[in-house]
Amino acid sequence: MSSQHSIPTVDRVSVLPDSVICHILSFLPTKESAATSILSKRWNPLWLSVLTLDFDDQNFTEFSTFRHFVYSVIALRNITLQTIQSFRLKCGNSSGFNPHDVKRFIHAIFQRGIQNLNLEMSPFKLGFKLPHCVFSCSNLTALKLKGLAIDYSCDFNFPLLKTLHLYTISFGRDRDCFLRLLKGCPILEDLETKDLLLHSSNSTGMYVSLFNVYFIQKYELSTFLNLTHMKIVFELTHNWPGKWKWLTKVLQHCPKLQNLTIHEGSSDRNKIEDVDWMDTPIVPECFSSQLKTCSLIGYKGMNCDFQFAKYILKNAKVLQTMTINASPVDINIKHQILIKLTLCPRGSTTCKISFD
Repeated sequence: MSSQHSIPTVDRVSVLPDSVICHILSFLPTKESAATSILSKRWNPLWLSVLTLDFDDQNFTEFSTFRHFVYSVIALRNITLQTIQSFRLKCGNSSGFNPHDVKRFIHAIFQRGIQNLNLEMSPFKLGFKLPHCVFSCSNLTALKLKGLAIDYSCDFNFPLLKTLHLYTISFGRDRDCFLRLLKGCPILEDLETKDLLLHSSNSTGMYVSLFNVYFIQKYELSTFLNLTHMKIVFELTHNWPGKWKWLTKVLQHCPKLQNLTIHEGSSDRNKIEDVDWMDTPIVPECFSSQLKTCSLIGYKGMNCDFQFAKYILKNAKVLQTMTINASPVDINIKHQILIKLTLCPRGSTTCKISFD
C-alpha cells in the first residue's frame, strides 16, 4: 500500500527581496497594494515603500470615503518620507465629488519630487482647473491629462518632460496657451492629443471643439528635436480640406520622428477631397533616416488619403512598415487599395505594406 505524500507549499513571493516585492506592488492600484499589509508583519510596511500611487474613486461609493483614504495614504507617506515617482489620480465618478480636495491632493504630492503625473477627470470636468504648481514642476518626465482645463497666461517650463498626452482638455480663452505648453517641452519625445477644446473668440462664454491640433495651423510651430512618437486623431466636426498638407508641415518640425500614427474619424464630414494636392518641395528631415513605421487608421481610400500615403512611401528612406486600417471599407475595395498602394514607388527597399 503506497503512502501519499503531501506536497509542501512554499511562499515563493515572500522570500523575494523587498525591492522586488515593491516593484510588483507598483503595478497594483494603491487600494489593493495597501491590502497586502495584513498578510504578515513583514508585508505590513512594504506597500508604503512603493514608488507609485494609483487612486481611482470608482471603487468608492462616496467621495468623502475616497478623500479620507487618499489623505491617509499621503499622511503615512509623509511620515516615512518615501519618494513618490508616479502619481495617478482618476476621479469624478463617486457621489459628492469635490474639486478642491483634488487640488489639495496634487499640492501635497508635488512636494515629494514627483516625476510622472497621470490625472483623469471622468466624466469631463470643465470647471476643474489644473493647479498652477503642476506647471512649475521641473522634475516631471511624463504628464498625462484628461478631462480638465488648462488656462494660464504664464510660460511653461518642463525641461525634463518626454511624454505629453492630452485628452479632452480645455485651453480656455487663451489661444496661445497650448503652443506655450509645447514650447516649454524642449526634449519632448512622445506626444498624443485628442479632443482639445479652445474658446471661440466669436462667441461669449461658449466653447467650440477643435479636435486635436487643428487650430495650431494658424500659428508658428515649434521644432521638436527629440520627438520620436506622434499620434494625431482627426475627428473634425467641420470640413478641413487642407489637413494633409498641414500635416506635412508639422512633420517638418519633427526631425527625429520614428513612429507616426494618423487616426481618421468616421464622420462623413471628413470626406472632402484635397483635389489640388501637390507634394511639398521640402521633404521632412525625419523621412531621410528616422521614420520607421507609419499607421493610417480609418483610411478611406480617397484621393487625399492616397496621395499622403504615396508621399510617405516615396520619401521615407528607412520606412519598415506602413499599416493601413480601412475597417469601414468592404473586402473588394480593400483589395483595390492594396494593389494601388503596392504599385507606388518606395524610397525604402525593405518597406512592407500591411492591412490591419
